[in-house]
Amino acid sequence: MPDKKMILTQNLVFNLPTCVVMTLTAAFASGAGLNPGTIIQYFIGLVVIEILGFVVPVQKIAMGIGAKCFPGKNPMQMPQFLLPAAVLTVIFTVPMTLIMTFVGLKMGGQPMNIFFFAFLGMLPKMLIAAYISVLIFLPLSMKVSGMDKLGAPPQK
Repeated sequence: MPDKKMILTQNLVFNLPTCVVMTLTAAFASGAGLNPGTIIQYFIGLVVIEILGFVVPVQKIAMGIGAKCFPGKNPMQMPQFLLPAAVLTVIFTVPMTLIMTFVGLKMGGQPMNIFFFAFLGMLPKMLIAAYISVLIFLPLSMKVSGMDKLGAPPQK
């Protein structure tokens, strides 16, 4: 079972760069580019992703899905990690995209009646960017925090 220091370390190492990737993807994909609102969106997104990071049992999901689908193998190794990464991407990206779309429309002075279409237009781009980010930063964050050693089956 991970302790609070492990969870905090894992959240920071994973969430800070993942939020940068998602914020920059949103800024450039929406056509807004880098502007002062991008920094505000980053911090709003960081708060959301930190809350999700503490609420969502990332380690249990990553290890659990991988262990069930690939018994006897380390779920943090490729290719076993591809499926847990996809699940975690959806869990983190949908709420982040909802909030970032809302904030972006409000800051840009856009009418809120386009929110649903803006969200649906942004979601595929955000899912791709987040999936790549999860594949890079989640294993790194779990290694740095020591969570990769928890619950891993013995290697053969």
